Amino acid sequence: MALRAPYRLLRSDLDSFLFAPIGDEIEGVPLSMISALARLGLDPWEEAGRLSSLSKPEAVEQLARLIAEVPGRPLAEAREIAGRFIGLLPGRHCDRSPTSQVQIRPLYRTSAPRPIRFWLICFVLAAAALVSMIVHGGFPFGML
Repeated sequence: MALRAPYRLLRSDLDSFLFAPIGDEIEGVPLSMISALARLGLDPWEEAGRLSSLSKPEAVEQLARLIAEVPGRPLAEAREIAGRFIGLLPGRHCDRSPTSQVQIRPLYRTSAPRPIRFWLICFVLAAAALVSMIVHGGFPFGML
């Protein structure tokens, strides 16, 4: 009996590629390939499988473009990293057909959340406290 999808192991042949460190982030924290792909809004296992189905030069170029999307990585450095990392992918499989280039969804944020969200949350909390005071006739939790 085959396992249902949530209980199946992900492709373990991609682990050496996905968990390899690309370089250091802020304060020397290592950045892995799996983190970089996830920050770009991609499914790391799907993208690694897609790259392994491409020819080596094409895979290097597409991976370099992805790595260059991560802040702080110039394209020249990204090509060098991609050249090393493509060797970590499993061998090319004939049963897979190459897919078109991937479209990156911008999920990587470099700035703090928008101030309007912060103030909206503050307003909702203040309104909840005010309603609680009116309903219960004073401060909540027996304060004061």
